[in-house]
This record gives sequence, structure tokens and C-alpha cells, in this order.
Amino acid sequence: MTIETYLPRGPLEEFVEYIGFISGKESGTGIAFPRMHQVIIINLGTHFSSSGVYTPTAARETSTAVWINGKQDDPFLLENYGTTAMYAIGLKLGMLPYFAGLPALETNNTTLSAEHWTSRDVFFLREQLSECTSVNEGFLLIEKYLLNLLKGKDFTGLDRIKWLSQAMYTHSVEEIGSYLGMTRKRMSSEAHHYFGGPIKNIQGIIRLNKTLATIANVATGRLDHIHTSRVGSYTSPTSTLSSLHEYFDQSHFIHDFKARTGITPLQYKRLVQQFPFIAQTPNFIALPRETFLQFISNTPR
Repeated sequence: MTIETYLPRGPLEEFVEYIGFISGKESGTGIAFPRMHQVIIINLGTHFSSSGVYTPTAARETSTAVWINGKQDDPFLLENYGTTAMYAIGLKLGMLPYFAGLPALETNNTTLSAEHWTSRDVFFLREQLSECTSVNEGFLLIEKYLLNLLKGKDFTGLDRIKWLSQAMYTHSVEEIGSYLGMTRKRMSSEAHHYFGGPIKNIQGIIRLNKTLATIANVATGRLDHIHTSRVGSYTSPTSTLSSLHEYFDQSHFIHDFKARTGITPLQYKRLVQQFPFIAQTPNFIALPRETFLQFISNTPR
């Protein structure tokens, strides 16, 4: 599978992390772990379906051509047994309401089709993208479209949301509330609207994603060691975050990791060692469910 990436510049840089194009004849099937970002998908390929990883739930097919992948709290299986060809617009934390005109909370744990949050102009954009002679031409069309969506929007609270999206990496909820001069109720309301959930919940997913990346990098030799935290002999794989995000002890780390992913840190480490490509996308394991579950069942916890 091939991933091409475009990084917006100018005004759009404040709102969009990247615009990517994902293509290939591979199935695009894999296990997705929790994530906190919202991503707009413009699909030019075959349909995707999603279902549970550990329970035999019925698959839900995404037949719409344009949708939002919202904050995801539970692992899920993504399947696509055809040709992958899609543009993915990775929005920066807190920026979804400026493009979709609805609370980020409404996109949680689902694929919200475009009919629920934007005009039919996006489908005209999709037609243009399907006729592009190069991926870069498509990137520029999307950039122009997104800039038009921002016209006339009220940016009164933008600086506050930008600060909050960064502060969640380094500040406690109490510190954030004190700095912003907000009550817990108002802060909770803003967090649900712009980020899709309580700040502590978002911080937990941020910590997990950083942990997955660190374990994957250590397992594949990209990092020599895992940072030793202030807890003493316990080693915490969260050195890229502030001490706010360190675990209390080893049992807390293992319990939180397993609760969010369904597997233990050791199983994840051995999975990466067996399939090193996972290090490229730490919270997406490009394996069929059967292969994944068989590996886990034969790996000590």
C-alpha cells in the first residue's frame, strides 16, 4: 500500500495536519486501536466495512463516498477486499467544528457520512478528484475546497482551542481549568464540542498512541531503550510526553494498555517483532482478524 502526503501551508496549516492519498491493490484490512483525531475521508476506491475485533459482531459497510472517522475508543476491524484509493484529511485536534459545523462528539465511534455535516459540493469535489491526472493536483483541489469552507467562520475562540489542544499533552485538567478561568462544566462542554470527549479521556488516548509508537520503535530497533520514569525500577514507555502522562506503576500500565487495546504490552511488542511494518502505523495493524487473533492466542500474556 502506498501513502503520499501533502502538508498544507498558509492559513490552512492552523487547521489541517496533513492531506494524504492512500492507494494500493492490497485489501486495506487491519486492526485499528483507539485514536483521538478526526479524519475526513474522500473515497475513490471500493467500500470499507468495520466490525468488532474480539467479538463476532456484524460488519457495518461504509457505502458512502465521503465520511468522517471520529474519535475511536475501542479497537475495531477494518476490511476492504478491493482496490484502495482514498484521500484522507487529517484535522488538527479541535478543528473539526470549523469544517463540519457540528460537535466533534457526534462523530465518535462511527463513520459519519457527508450527508449529515456538509453540502453536496463535496461530491462535486470528489468527481474532480477522480478526474485528476496526478495526486498533487488532487491535493491542491482539496486545499482550495477547505479554505472556502473556512470563509466567514467565527474564529473568536480559535486561540483558546489551539492552546488547549497543546496543553492536553503537558497540563492536568485542573491546571487547564485554572489557566482558562473556566468551570469544570464549561470546560467539559467545550471539550465535547471540539475534541469529542472529556479532556482526561483524550489524554488517555494520546498516552496510548505515544506508548504504541514507543514500543514499536524499541521493538524494531529504532530506539535503544525505554525511558525510566520517576516511579523507580518501573520503565514507562511515554518519554515523549510530560510526567503528567506517566503511569503510577507497572500494573497500572498493563491494565490501562489491555483495557484500551485488548492485548498486553508484551503481546503488542512481540507482534511488532514478528511484523515490523506495524512500526510505520503503530495503532493500525494491517493484518486479517484471523491472523491477528491466532498470533495473540499463541503469545504469552
